[in-house]
Amino acid sequence: MVSGKNKSTSPGKEPQLVGKYKQVRVSIVGASFLKSEGTTRYRDEGLGLFILDEVFRRQSILSKRKGLLRKTHHCRKCKAGLMELKAHRRRFSLNIAYKEVPPFKLEIEMPAISCRECGTNNAVNEDATEFIISGAIAKALEPLSRSR
Repeated sequence: MVSGKNKSTSPGKEPQLVGKYKQVRVSIVGASFLKSEGTTRYRDEGLGLFILDEVFRRQSILSKRKGLLRKTHHCRKCKAGLMELKAHRRRFSLNIAYKEVPPFKLEIEMPAISCRECGTNNAVNEDATEFIISGAIAKALEPLSRSR
């Protein structure tokens, strides 16, 4: 059902943390807080909150919702309507730079709608979407809370 794994590395692969929750899969790739054996060595209580702020505010991947009673979805880039378009699984890749840690990638795989006007992928933004993405990120970061 829900798993958060710390993947070990092999030659040619970057160390990564992976978390899955419901329909969302998150990978933290190339983070300097991962050792080559796949064990973690970085611990900062603010990292998770910083990542959430990047995903939901600064580098938002979510479609925009408009309307008081009946919410309609719009493109996060050009504001075109997205209603009645079909969602497909897409991968979003965000570059994260946190404090003194060298930048790393956050990859999120989840249902998304492509805008027919500008081609931008928009993560499906429903009532529980932020909670589900947060759950996947928490699962990915879980090994950090156990490390010393």
